[in-house]
Amino acid sequence: MTVSAQLPPPQYGPLPGPVKRPLPTTIVWRWRYEVLVFLAISLAASVLIPAYGLAETLLPTGVSVALVAAVGPLRRAVVRWVLCVATEHRVRAGLAQAWVHNRRGRLPAIVRTRRTPYGEAVLLWCPAGICARHVRAAAPVLRAACWAQHVHVTADVRRAHLVTVHVVRRNG
Repeated sequence: MTVSAQLPPPQYGPLPGPVKRPLPTTIVWRWRYEVLVFLAISLAASVLIPAYGLAETLLPTGVSVALVAAVGPLRRAVVRWVLCVATEHRVRAGLAQAWVHNRRGRLPAIVRTRRTPYGEAVLLWCPAGICARHVRAAAPVLRAACWAQHVHVTADVRRAHLVTVHVVRRNG
């Protein structure tokens, strides 16, 4: 007799309520990369356009964008960075849609996202009431949300509140 490694989603009673609305500081933290890029572009434009003019500012900008688009290693590095940022948002959306939150409506916090040869690895800090089993049960939803080939969920052996979601985009 074999025992399946697949565990059914935990059933603790009625369906959980909605995800709790995040604080404004949490929203800024979740969108930190986009906010920093926007601020950098705004600051650069407000300094360079009055000093050099619009045409003299747009020409080097266009050349830089064309260089990144033309040089393969640069383009791949930018695409991988953008995928890391997008993966954070997609994992968060997948967790919310799969109802992976505690009874108070708190989602796991994304501590870090790093590039790997196969895609991205997202480290989650689970609040009380959520464990790796809950995230593992949501793997099919996370796979669809992250546009991935596979999603593997591993728990930290020493710290039960830390869970890593491996988003596999390519065979590495």
